[in-house]
Order: sequence, then C-alpha cells, then structure tokens
Amino acid sequence: MALVRIGKVVRALGLKGHLGVAGSEGALGTLERVVLRHGAVGQAERRVLEARPQGRLWAVRIDGVADRTGAEALVGAEVLAPREALGEAGEGRHYWGDLEGLPVVTVQGEALGTVTGLMETGAVDVLVVQGARGELLVPLAPYVEVDRAAGRVVVDPPEGLLEP
Repeated sequence: MALVRIGKVVRALGLKGHLGVAGSEGALGTLERVVLRHGAVGQAERRVLEARPQGRLWAVRIDGVADRTGAEALVGAEVLAPREALGEAGEGRHYWGDLEGLPVVTVQGEALGTVTGLMETGAVDVLVVQGARGELLVPLAPYVEVDRAAGRVVVDPPEGLLEP
C-alpha cells in the first residue's frame, strides 16, 4: 500500500481531541481512514470520525483521541493516506507522493535530476531535485509543468534559478 502525505498536525483544536491539520487542501473531507506517522508513537492507522475546514486548517477528529491532551501528543505527526483512496488531486494540483521519483528536465531537454523530496514553505511548495549539479531547489511556480502523462517535470527556468 503506497502512502501519500496529505498534511501535518500543527496543533490541537478545542477540548474534544480535534487535530489541526495543515496542508490537506480538502483530501481529509473524503477519507474514512488515515495513517499517522509520528516519532513518539510510530505509525498507526486511524478511523476519521469528523473532518471539516476551520480557517486555513482542517479540524479532524480520529478514533482513539478524545481530548486536547491526546491531540497535543500528535502535534508534528504526518497525516498519510493510501494513494488509491485519494483519486485525482484536481486541475493544477499534485499529491507530493506522485511527484517523488519523477525526472526533471528543462524545456531544452537538459536533464536536471530526479525529484527526491518536497519542502512546504508557506507561499509555494519547492521540489528538491538531485542530479549531476547536486541538489537543486525548484519552486512549483508557473514556469514548472508537471507532465504526469509523460512521467516528468518540465522547467522553463528564469535566469539565475539553476545557478549555484
């Protein structure tokens, strides 16, 4: 079962055990189960009892967490879901797990490397690309096209983006 990161628990919400999850963009509203990965508790699959948007976060209540103390213990946990449970991310959107491992090339055909990770910066997500030039950080900006059909990421880099 391939798991995809759909968010991160950033804080406890209220007194009844709601988790404040950032980075979900709505996937949590359709899921019956999630996997939480946290250094202190390892990895555990949990049933979603409730999931609703609350400002910029999702308020999520899961089986086994009944109060604020339980929710606070999970702050920092990654929220994952089986890829097959997610469907498509939507026009112009991508699940991080779908991007990892894709080759990255420029519009001229120069191979830059492979996506090895992603960073959440708040404004725009950034692809971490490992290749012959070492590590490159490529913002997911309008000059980047994810061509899932061809299985690659194509970059039309502005001047200076690929400079050391």
